[in-house]
Amino acid sequence: MSALLEAQDFSLAINNQWILKNISFQVESGQYLSIIGPNGAGKSTLIKALLRLIENAKTTGRILLLGRDLKDFPRKELARLIGYAPQAGGWIPPYTVREFITLSRYSSSERSKDNLALARALSLTSLEDLADRTLATLSGGERQKAYLAAALAQETPILALDEPTSFLDPRRAFELDNLLLDLHQNQKLTIITVTHDLNHPSLNAGLALVLKKGALSYFGEGQTLFNGQILEEAFDHQFVHLAHPKSQRALVLAQ
Repeated sequence: MSALLEAQDFSLAINNQWILKNISFQVESGQYLSIIGPNGAGKSTLIKALLRLIENAKTTGRILLLGRDLKDFPRKELARLIGYAPQAGGWIPPYTVREFITLSRYSSSERSKDNLALARALSLTSLEDLADRTLATLSGGERQKAYLAAALAQETPILALDEPTSFLDPRRAFELDNLLLDLHQNQKLTIITVTHDLNHPSLNAGLALVLKKGALSYFGEGQTLFNGQILEEAFDHQFVHLAHPKSQRALVLAQ
């Protein structure tokens, strides 16, 4: 059986500069993949490549989704398979939260089904009270949750997120991480996320993919990420290795 999502020696160049170099990995249905690495390593580029969001790029190798080349998917079919929540920075769409979520979902033939998807997305992200606020009036954290709600409303089997907790305070980040873990464990969503939290793949018992200068530095179980000098070599920095006081899962702290 083929993997749900697979990269085979995938490279990508923009303006003749190679951003990703010979990336190979595979994700099975229901797995949780955390993409980590230093700034400028190519993390956001990789997740956008998985959604075919980068125009006018030169590529070699392949990305396969359900055994088919990603290039062969019509845009509408791809959007029904992978939901995407971008970073909350940059241009802000001129819509209310409700409008944005509604516009982000490909409508079904049943209005009631669309309404249920909207209500569920608002409820899961606790945005009911902000539904009629424009995105521009929200804090960065609230806007990040709106982007997540829009992705959830698509009801796709795969959820891709680019630094979903980057604008959240520790409490809200914890709540969002728990929400994603719940969606992964109880609704069997396949989740692929870019994160700067090096402990993320260990704490959620998922997979880790480490990039350094556009190349694959590590791909495997999050718990084994801390073996040897994997992180030290990827970040050119030393870390303190310890165990979580409750779960005993491996953790690192920058020193």
